[in-house]
Amino acid sequence: MGFFKKKYILTSAAFFAVSSVLCAKNFSFNLIPYFAIETSVIEEAYYYEDYSKYADEMCSLLEWEQKPSYIFGVEGIFNLNKFVFSLDFSAKLPVRSGSMMDSDYWTDGMKFNYSINENYLDKGFSAKTGFAYNFDFSVFSFKPLIQFSYSFISFNAKNGYGWYGGSAHSSDGNVHSWDSPYAHYYPDGKYHLAGVDYENQTFSILTGFDFSKVLFEKWRTGIGFLVAPFTYVYAKDHHLGKSSNFYSEDFVYIWFKNFQFSLKNDFIISQRLSVNSVIEGNFILLTKSKNYYNGELNQQKGGFSYKGFKATVGFCVSF
Repeated sequence: MGFFKKKYILTSAAFFAVSSVLCAKNFSFNLIPYFAIETSVIEEAYYYEDYSKYADEMCSLLEWEQKPSYIFGVEGIFNLNKFVFSLDFSAKLPVRSGSMMDSDYWTDGMKFNYSINENYLDKGFSAKTGFAYNFDFSVFSFKPLIQFSYSFISFNAKNGYGWYGGSAHSSDGNVHSWDSPYAHYYPDGKYHLAGVDYENQTFSILTGFDFSKVLFEKWRTGIGFLVAPFTYVYAKDHHLGKSSNFYSEDFVYIWFKNFQFSLKNDFIISQRLSVNSVIEGNFILLTKSKNYYNGELNQQKGGFSYKGFKATVGFCVSF
């Protein structure tokens, strides 16, 4: 019995030793702190009432710019054999961020009100995780993947000025184009517009692929494509002012209208250190949604769209 017990112990020890070597050989971890600059536009649309013959016509459009936003983040990539798991967290600096343009349209499509506000990014952060499998061939690698992402952003638009051609503001009481001489101009300064606050939460499930190839010994380049079968957006804006103080909420369910493209380059400095650069484009096509006015279901539809570009530089440390 002592012989068999001793043999069992030796066999178990050898098994765990071999397993440890294999796991150490097949497991790696990459840590990538990064910095990014993003420019983008969020479109917040409103349509005429459902019961009217103009229900498909847009009556208002708010365009929220990020020009630019500055992003700091960190990504962790776990590699086990050919399986890849990633985690990514990032935050945006609160800065002046382009403009917010507010346009109102008449039933024939004429823009009769137009205002421009200074846009300020208040808060912004995101988190995403992904799973992939790496098919590594002699001349290139291919990774199908699935990704889950969540983002939050809020803006403050203020110090606005604009041209108002609606009947309540025009010089002759009729509706005119915003650039008509009959439209009334409200300058910035003492009589500036009250402003609007906005927040947005977006959750997406995306699937796609990464394709990469080593061009030179220390340079790997690649492309990526993702499409979201499902995206959910919650958006809320609060219009300020004594006579126009109200809030509006949109609940947007988006199917197969969210696309992401990327161009990636890795420059290898040493066995453990490389520099990564990524250029990304993200487009969410305009989608109608249910709209709530001061908490009650509105007869108007809302709408949401997004288009943006981001350039990222990161330093990858391999363990």
